[in-house]
Amino acid sequence: MKKEYDFTRAKRAKFEGLPPEGERARHTKVRITILLDQDVLAFFKMKAAKPGAEPYQTQINRALREYISGSEPPAKDRLLDDERFISRLAERVARYAVVKRTHTPRRPSRRVL
Repeated sequence: MKKEYDFTRAKRAKFEGLPPEGERARHTKVRITILLDQDVLAFFKMKAAKPGAEPYQTQINRALREYISGSEPPAKDRLLDDERFISRLAERVARYAVVKRTHTPRRPSRRVL
């Protein structure tokens, strides 16, 4: 090996290693254990067995992604903005508090002499 190398004519390569910040979750794979119905798994494995087909895990991931894009994402705070839900919840909490107060048996106090 040489003691020194000449990098004056070297070209810098474009680095395309990491996806953009907003897309990292989409490109991050996570190993999980999942139970699927046997016929569902057989369907995707049969499709994957055809020449030039994607692996069955990729096909399942694509089907799930299509489902997600077609459905509305869950909103965590949507119920908290619904006045009917809040008033109904308040009624139930009040009713529960009254029932619990009237049906709670009182224990006699044990005085140790």
